Amino acid sequence: MTWLNRILLALFITAALAFLPNYEHLGAEDLARVRAERDALIESNTRLRDEIRLLDAEVDALHRDPEDPDSHERVDRELARIAREDLNMIKPGELVFELHRPQAPRTRGTGDQR
Repeated sequence: MTWLNRILLALFITAALAFLPNYEHLGAEDLARVRAERDALIESNTRLRDEIRLLDAEVDALHRDPEDPDSHERVDRELARIAREDLNMIKPGELVFELHRPQAPRTRGTGDQR
């Protein structure tokens, strides 16, 4: 190798090492964004697993056991609960009272005074 090639090679290596930290910085921003997305997905998956467990328990509560005489009453109670809470249904002859809280009186702003 001639002395000119060696100098050019040394300059090229020096320039590459000088710009390398800048590329790491761009990668760090992407990495932080991807990690934040991953953490949000993990949290979302945890909430969905909990919801699935609750729905599985609800489905299990709806299974009737022909050998257990109490299972029919338990299933009827669970169906009534679902109808009331999830579907807003009532039994014949029941009365429904809706309570509405009065809104707080509006105060006039400084521009509305006459």
